[in-house]
Amino acid sequence: MKRCVPTPCIVLSLLAQVILLGGIPAHAQQLDEREFSRFQNRTPSCQKAGQFCYNGHPCCPDLICVAEGNRDKCVGNGPPPPPTINTLPSPSDGAVTLPYGFTFTATNGVLPLTWSETGTLPPGLTFAADGLLSGTPSTTGSFPITVEVKDFKGRAATPENFSIQVFLHGFRPTGKMTAVRTSHTATLLNTGKVLVAGGYSSDGGLQSAELFDPVTRTFSSTGSMTIGRFQQTATLLPSGEVLVAGGGTSTAELFNPATGLFSQARDMETSRSFQTATLLSNGKVLVAGGSGSEYALASAELFDSLTETFTPTGNMTVGRFGHTATLLANGKVLITGGIGSGGNSLDTAEIFDPSNGTFTAIARMTNARYAHTATLLPATGTVLLTGGFDAGSNILATSEIFDPGTMRFTAGATMTASRAFHTATLLKNGSVLIAGGVGDGTRETIALTELFNPSNRTFSPTGSLTVARSTHTATLLGSGLVLVTGGDSGGTAETYH
Repeated sequence: MKRCVPTPCIVLSLLAQVILLGGIPAHAQQLDEREFSRFQNRTPSCQKAGQFCYNGHPCCPDLICVAEGNRDKCVGNGPPPPPTINTLPSPSDGAVTLPYGFTFTATNGVLPLTWSETGTLPPGLTFAADGLLSGTPSTTGSFPITVEVKDFKGRAATPENFSIQVFLHGFRPTGKMTAVRTSHTATLLNTGKVLVAGGYSSDGGLQSAELFDPVTRTFSSTGSMTIGRFQQTATLLPSGEVLVAGGGTSTAELFNPATGLFSQARDMETSRSFQTATLLSNGKVLVAGGSGSEYALASAELFDSLTETFTPTGNMTVGRFGHTATLLANGKVLITGGIGSGGNSLDTAEIFDPSNGTFTAIARMTNARYAHTATLLPATGTVLLTGGFDAGSNILATSEIFDPGTMRFTAGATMTASRAFHTATLLKNGSVLIAGGVGDGTRETIALTELFNPSNRTFSPTGSLTVARSTHTATLLGSGLVLVTGGDSGGTAETYH
């Protein structure tokens, strides 16, 4: 920090003391003769690195005056290059009536940077001098703009052209997948990309996998799995790798995002499909139930990513597959519904406690459910259950809420449509996007979607998918968009805005 230095009046006072008293006062004796002379003459030239700086003797550009002992010295490493506008990531798409925010960035330059733009901004958006484009779009369309930036020294970057896309609130097609998939997995990686693996096609279980890049909005092939799988699980581990397990087999494998390759892991204790896999707070993965050697398995096991091995844990209270498993805020896991050994949907639920490796039955649900969804609501710690098949194979429009405080289920609002094999995705604003599935009546795949509002616990329509889908995936991206892939859609994908 630059210290306060004498003013010209004080300088004259010092000189007077030198003349009248025959010496330099004690606080001025810190300056050697050459420094005092330079200070007295107030030479306007700038000081170079390593030279001392005083009022009227500023440091040369790109240097700063810092305290060093009882003196101030100019330091610095020279000017950085002029700024360069980063073209990736490109501005995200906007949706009418939804809040929008995107900050442009640059490399190099002397801070602070000053941003500006020319062109036609989407109505409702403003562009700030710090590079933030924000507001609430009110009109759809494509809006080309040219972005410019200058650094503190006034050096300008090469202008860059961008296009801001604004759509109606809802869904937009994105790149086509490399394969037609249903009953596959889609896992958000730490890189921001999404690993889409396996699934069922006309040729049976798929070995292939692909990556979705949210920057380019395209899919590209990556390494294949060691075997074909569908109705498997895929879990992101603390290491950033992905554990893929089961799918009609006891085998498991690990995907390494750094290499883009799969490697075989130790086998599970038993063959499973339609099981659940839940990352616990301790970093282990709970694999529970499924269908395998028995129609509905009650067994469960834990995967330890440090040893890359599976070990048995306590059994569930009943065998089940097609159920849900939700990590609660207290670190325990809620297991709900599914199909039991008798072939009917279950209304039973239980809690897994990682501290002792046991399952405990809790109060029954308000409805038997299979092929339903269960979503943790972070604001309250409760869990929203939606849809599915009941014990009579009817497709449900009902919902219910599990409260871990009371350990009970209560009936919730009715959805706008009956559905099973749908998706439920927690959005960044706390609401839940319900999309697609198999509808009641004709039991055909539907495109209808809706939003659950946790504040008033109601459902409201939010448009339709671009194509009808069931047994698809819906993955929240880092940008807040939702990537919807596959299902009964011919290998297409889309994003929700």
